Amino acid sequence: MASSASTGVETAATVSPSNPSLRQRVNDFCTFLYNSEEGSVLGRTGKSWAQIGIFYLIYYSCLSAFFAGMMAIFYQTLDWNYPRLQGPDTLLKQNPGIGFRPIPDVQSTLVRFVKADASTYSPYTDHIQAFLEYYENQNLNPQDGGTVADCDSVTGRRPEKDWDKPCRFDLTANLGADCVKQQTFGFDDGMPCILLKLNKIFDWQPESFTNDTVPAEVADLWEPYHVTVKCEGENPADKDNIGPIEYYPQGGFHFKYFPFRNQQAYRSPLVMARFIRPHPGVLVMVQCKAYARNIRHSQLEKAGMVHFELMVD
Repeated sequence: MASSASTGVETAATVSPSNPSLRQRVNDFCTFLYNSEEGSVLGRTGKSWAQIGIFYLIYYSCLSAFFAGMMAIFYQTLDWNYPRLQGPDTLLKQNPGIGFRPIPDVQSTLVRFVKADASTYSPYTDHIQAFLEYYENQNLNPQDGGTVADCDSVTGRRPEKDWDKPCRFDLTANLGADCVKQQTFGFDDGMPCILLKLNKIFDWQPESFTNDTVPAEVADLWEPYHVTVKCEGENPADKDNIGPIEYYPQGGFHFKYFPFRNQQAYRSPLVMARFIRPHPGVLVMVQCKAYARNIRHSQLEKAGMVHFELMVD
């Protein structure tokens, strides 16, 4: 009995399959790539490849057509002249913010330079000039159906029938003689001009104060039909070191430049704030606010205001 059992074990060991050799594996792989007996490539015949190719061609064609159809429907809902969200539904909540220039470094709000040292202030003056060149390209040619209007004689709001053509913003008339490129925007004299602008909000119009409702802090600057602008130091020490400030134009942003309605050649109105005698070598925290009845101020959200730092060495 023991002998019979031993014989059975030896027989099982003899018939047990062995692992395929490397050569056999290579041959099997080559057969998978091309099988001459079946006429197949990568395990599929020409007919099988044609069938799967046609399937995916139809599948992706239908998918592309569906995507194109959805995009066409989506674009039909858009108006290229009027934003879909307006008023309180917008991100700005119908409350314009203020932007300033120069900002050669978008990561910093510090304007620091050495008086009479062009190497330190040229990045700032170059940035302001590059921004103003956009305004110099406005067209004022009525014979060619000019896209902007000459509003020098307008002292109040413009009638709605005239809104299709925005008012031309005349840099020479509005920004004074000191805040120009020829005067290095005041940087060479240590009296820098900082450019301020209101962010554009579609169809927004400023609401005017009356003599009785003008905030006390801007009573000396306010003019009718203007969004008044005032800059000051954020803290008591900053107020002591900031020095006097001049504004060009003095009244601020005139109502005649509003509303913005995506008009061709529209340019936002500008104000230059000229810092006359900032204390040298002292970092001054500056806060500029825009004032109108429908502009609210929020220190947390920076609504209706802008912050930057100024240091003249």
